[in-house]
Amino acid sequence: MGRGITPLWRHRQREQFARAVDALPEDTDPAFADELAVVTLLREAAATSGPDEATRARMRERVLGASPSPPTKVDRRRPRSGAHGRLAVALAAALCLVFSLAGMSLLLSRDALPGDALYGVKRTAESASLGLTFGEESKGYKRLEFAAARVSEMETMVDRYRDSGGGPLGGYLTALADFDADAAAGSRVLAAFGSGSDRRVLGSLRDWATSHAARLGDLRGRLPADAATRAGVSADLLGRIAQRATDLGAREHCGTVTSGQFDEIGPVPATDDCVVAPPAAPTASATEPPSAPVPTATPPAAAPTTTAPAPAPPTGGGTTPGTANPTPTLPLPSVTVTVTPPVQLPTLSLPSLPLPGLTG
Repeated sequence: MGRGITPLWRHRQREQFARAVDALPEDTDPAFADELAVVTLLREAAATSGPDEATRARMRERVLGASPSPPTKVDRRRPRSGAHGRLAVALAAALCLVFSLAGMSLLLSRDALPGDALYGVKRTAESASLGLTFGEESKGYKRLEFAAARVSEMETMVDRYRDSGGGPLGGYLTALADFDADAAAGSRVLAAFGSGSDRRVLGSLRDWATSHAARLGDLRGRLPADAATRAGVSADLLGRIAQRATDLGAREHCGTVTSGQFDEIGPVPATDDCVVAPPAAPTASATEPPSAPVPTATPPAAAPTTTAPAPAPPTGGGTTPGTANPTPTLPLPSVTVTVTPPVQLPTLSLPSLPLPGLTG
């Protein structure tokens, strides 16, 4: 028997005990003698220990005479915390589902072709990547990349539907229309950037237009008739883009490159005579001082040496006539003077040396 289920005999025993209690004190069931004795004692204790009739009446009057308190307003609305939690979980699950589906759609749309169900998702992803591209030059090259992707898609469609008449015409027309839009937009951006900032961009634009004109020409013969006629319009657009890049590059050294007007493929070249702009005068850098000629040290020429001879002293070991005492002979030193030009040579004068015992 499982837990929590009362047996039938237990129910019958409880009913017999309840009837025995109600029959007290007239009838006493011997089967419940001990239990009924306890019930009798409890009744007697309640009668002796409880308040008397006067006390009960006084308590009743006090309770009934007291001013009633205002009823408390009970909010019987169900708590909303659980509902809010379930709603948040449902929203989170919905967002996860949406993101997962979007990721799968983007992944599957990478190989979508014009006319497929996911081709619109592919074009939306390309627009989003263009919005995340910074710089005019980078955006122009991104546009040319999208245009090149349209040519690749048409080549894939031609190979896929080779045995079924070339495939759906609407897909080719959609691809050619998107090709023209991206090629013209990229040409506008790169032609404007190349004519004002970097002239090498014009050469890249010309080469791209020439190479894709050749690709489109090879593909044109395998397209359906109506699509081939429409491809001729795209080929003419590529020829105009290549010619525009050439004309702008030819006025690279002219004072005016553009006429200030724009059309669907970019700025229009100027038509006046090409006047070569004078080159800008070089300006000396403030941080580099002008170089000064370095003097070359020339060794000095050898200075002439001038020697002034000293006067010869009188010779003779004897006594001079007319003198009383003999005088010894004293040798005179020679004087050497070195003069370095262009210093003016000084005039040397040697004083006479008086010798004792000599006259005159």
